[in-house]
Amino acid sequence: MPRATRDTKDDTALKDARVAHAIHTAVIAAILFDPKGVEALLELPDAELGRRFKNMLWKVAGVATAYNLDLPALSEEKENLQRRFKRTSKLKVHEAVADRARANSERYPLLAEGKILRIDEFCRASRITEKRLHRDIAAGRVFSVDLARETYIPAFFLSNLFDRKDFAKVFHRLDGLPAWSKWDFLTTPIESQGGSTPLQLLMAESMEQVLKAADDFAKR
Repeated sequence: MPRATRDTKDDTALKDARVAHAIHTAVIAAILFDPKGVEALLELPDAELGRRFKNMLWKVAGVATAYNLDLPALSEEKENLQRRFKRTSKLKVHEAVADRARANSERYPLLAEGKILRIDEFCRASRITEKRLHRDIAAGRVFSVDLARETYIPAFFLSNLFDRKDFAKVFHRLDGLPAWSKWDFLTTPIESQGGSTPLQLLMAESMEQVLKAADDFAKR
């Protein structure tokens, strides 16, 4: 038992150190990039500053998904999440359930990297109500994914780099496919397009190429 307590304290200390390092780096970047802007930040209430900072983190995570970027600073946390999930998935369950658990374990890094958000987080960052979000989902402009019995929204839907009407056209071609298949389609490089992902093509407003790729993907 003492060892478990010590391990918990070590994990907490490591997490605190990471947070301190991240904040320190962000502060230095802010001062170097826009010293005058820092003065404006200091005038904001603490809660408002924290809220804006966290919202921007989520939006940047969405852009990272669009550009197919890895976030190396979180690689260790990603491995910890994978190991933790694999331990819980060693229970004797039906083979189909086990396969789904293994698939989920591969998705956990997305949660650690902020590339998928809980519904309340997404609504807060995008400044919309859950009712509006569900309307967008029903209209095919947005989709949600499930992970470990929780529902999440891809963070790239926060970005103003995309037109949600374009998403609706693409998802119409992918109608009937699971949500995670839509994620895989949007984030997987297309060899015939020079290795660009459909998300990147959407940023470039190359709708024709994306729709053709969606048709090919749906036929598989």
